[in-house]
Amino acid sequence: MMTKKRFQIRTVFVVLAMAAATASASVPPEVKAKAAGIFAALERIETEHARPTPSRIGAAALPAPGSRSLTFAEDELNAYAACRLEAEGGPYVKAAQLKLLAGDEIEGRISIDLGKPQASGLVPQKQDLLFAAHFETRDGQIRINMDSLFLGTQEISPAFIDIVIGIVSRLQGVEPTSLKDWYDLPAGVERLETRAGQVVIIY
Repeated sequence: MMTKKRFQIRTVFVVLAMAAATASASVPPEVKAKAAGIFAALERIETEHARPTPSRIGAAALPAPGSRSLTFAEDELNAYAACRLEAEGGPYVKAAQLKLLAGDEIEGRISIDLGKPQASGLVPQKQDLLFAAHFETRDGQIRINMDSLFLGTQEISPAFIDIVIGIVSRLQGVEPTSLKDWYDLPAGVERLETRAGQVVIIY
């Protein structure tokens, strides 16, 4: 049985694993404008998902879940991530940049600032986390599978992230998560797919 946890695109993929959050710098208006399409799409999908099933004869029914899709460019997804990082207001992840590859594969860079002596004893306070990963989505949930992971120039085991998760979770006073966990996608989203430079939202 899949573990049900709330998926938040603010941390897009890797920050899922780290249970961290966000940038304090203000997102420029042009970046917010580039993210607007994804925000509008997810709001509409959630609204449709929450709509009661028509019970009257002749009432219009929505298409079956998973039968529709919307495609967004990589720069739109990165703009959306930047806006979510700002909105969440947490202290640890300062920036996220994703490269979308075909076949549900991604690469990325996460700039982190742990900022606490407890955490910086294991890793430098400020560092870039570089990764290559693939993901699985089904039934409205997602799971990330790390293929390679670097902290700066040092390659580390993806299992190390679970250690970081424990530290960050204790600092935040929240339940630890894991790379092995499944997370809920935004309401109404059934699956995600990637193509080179694009993400496909299936709903």
